[in-house]
Formats: sequence, structure tokens, C-alpha cells
Amino acid sequence: MLVRWRSWWFNKVPLSVTLLVLLLDGGRLSGRSALAAAAVVLAVCGAGNFGYALNDLYDVEEDAAAGRENAAAGRSRARVWAVVAASAVVAAAAAAVAAGRAGAAITAGELCLPLVYSVPPLRLKERGWLGVAADALAAHVYPAGLAVLAVERLGVGVGGGLVACVLVWGAAAGVRGILSHQLSTADRDARGGLETVVHRRGRARVERLVVAVPLPVELLAFAGAVVLARAGGTAFALLCAYVAYEALRAGLGGFTVRAFRPDGQRYLPFLEEGLYKAWGPLVLSLDAAVHDLRWLAVPPLYWLLFRRHLRSARKRIRAVALATGRAARAG
Repeated sequence: MLVRWRSWWFNKVPLSVTLLVLLLDGGRLSGRSALAAAAVVLAVCGAGNFGYALNDLYDVEEDAAAGRENAAAGRSRARVWAVVAASAVVAAAAAAVAAGRAGAAITAGELCLPLVYSVPPLRLKERGWLGVAADALAAHVYPAGLAVLAVERLGVGVGGGLVACVLVWGAAAGVRGILSHQLSTADRDARGGLETVVHRRGRARVERLVVAVPLPVELLAFAGAVVLARAGGTAFALLCAYVAYEALRAGLGGFTVRAFRPDGQRYLPFLEEGLYKAWGPLVLSLDAAVHDLRWLAVPPLYWLLFRRHLRSARKRIRAVALATGRAARAG
């Protein structure tokens, strides 16, 4: 049974793919590297399903009160526990294929995080910043670390500075992600009796915090990773184009973003993850194809698997282009 698979497939896996392609850029796409990348993705999927199944198992009453869908509701606990166990086995086995003993070891640690996050008596999701840290580590730092270990096992040189940038990026993206989630679900969480950082600190304060700290750290760390990975000119062109696009979208006015509030608010740059989920894997693959044409197989495969992100990104770009044209005619 796949538990809320769209949440981990569309939100966790694309970031892992982006990192993998970035770290492997400049090398050949061999059968061994393709297998390692597929194993990383499978490990992330297994860990994601493990976490969501475990969370739903211990959130049945809370989700019922909040009016949220829960995969464990109406199913036997034994069946859900079987899903949890099977997901753990898949994650550990895939991580071992991708990164050997080191991959299996960090996956064992990763699987402990949803346990302490969801299961009483610790249940860190109800313990403010400890819950934020646990979610960030599980959702973003673990995939980033596994990608680094898998690439190192392939014999690709990954320096300490690059590793630091990747891990800092994962941590910042994770903190931003969980705080954005808590902001967007604050009302439902309150109905379910769950008190998060947002309820304790206040919505406005947490929104300012996200924009002031984890978001710029995330962007700088990712840019540092691109530099230290020695990506080609296409990757740098992507970064520059994305920065210009976000600045233009914010400056035009009339656009909204739903990262913090379900009903949307004034557009804030870089909160949407189009750089990682839509264009990053495609452009980085084209950049890598300069060294090995076999990388050209990645864009159509990525389109097939994640076309929802690409269609949404295309619509946004078209809307910005139309708004730019209207502004130019008005001026």
C-alpha cells in the first residue's frame, strides 16, 4: 500500500534527482551510475512511504478532527504496520545498493526519525522546534546525504566544501519546507488539537523567519553547490535565468503564492520550488550531455514521470510573459 504517495513522489524525489544530476555532471552516464541513481530514488520513496504510513497510524483521531484524509483510518493496525515494515526493508535494501554499508547505516538513522516524530511518548511533532528539526533531517538532509554517498561510491570526487553545501542546502530546504507546511495547515492543525511552532510563535513571525533565514541560506548553499560541483555554463545560465524570472514575477505584481497560506498571498520570490522540481533536472541533464550524450535520455524520462511540475512551470512562465507584454504596452 502506498501512503499519500503524491506527497513524497512529487515533493521529495525531484530534489534528489536534481542533486544526483548535479553531482554526476561532468562524468559519464554508465549503467552503474544509472543503477545507483535509481537505488537512491527507490530508497527515498521507501523512506517517504515509511514516514507517512507511520504518521497516519498515530494521527487517526487528530486527522478525523481536522477533516484530513488518513490512510490508516478504517484499516487494521496490523496491515499498516506491515506497510511500515515493508517500506523500511525497501529503503534499507535500496540504500545499500546505492551506497553500500554507509547508505544502509544512514538509512537506519533516517528510519528512526519518523518513529520519534510520530510515536508517543516522544512524538516530536508536538514538541516545537525538535519536530521541525526531525522533519527537516528526514525529508531533505537524508536524501541529500544518501546522494553524496552514492556518488562517492561511484568514484566521483566530492570535496568537503561541496558536501557541506549540499547538507546545508538540505537542512535549510527542510526547515523552510516543514515551516511552510505548518503555516499552510495551521487552521486544520488547530482543529485537530496539534500545536505547532506557528501557533506558539504566530503566523506573521514564522513567515518573516522563513523569508529571512532558511530561504536565503538554501539559495546560497545551492548556488555554492553548483559552483563547487564545477557544473558547466548551462547550469549557471539556469541559475541566472531563474533569479531574473523570480525578480520579474515579483516586480510585475498581480501574482500570488500559496506556500504559506492555502488561499494565497502576495507573491514572494523563490518560495516555489520550480528550480528543483521542474527545470533543474532538465537543464542539468543537458549540461551533462556536453560530456556524454547518454544524458539526453534523462529529460524525456523526467518529463514522463514528473510532467505535472513541468506543465505547472510552463503555465507560470506563460503568465509572466503575458504580464510582461501588458506592462510593456502600458508603459
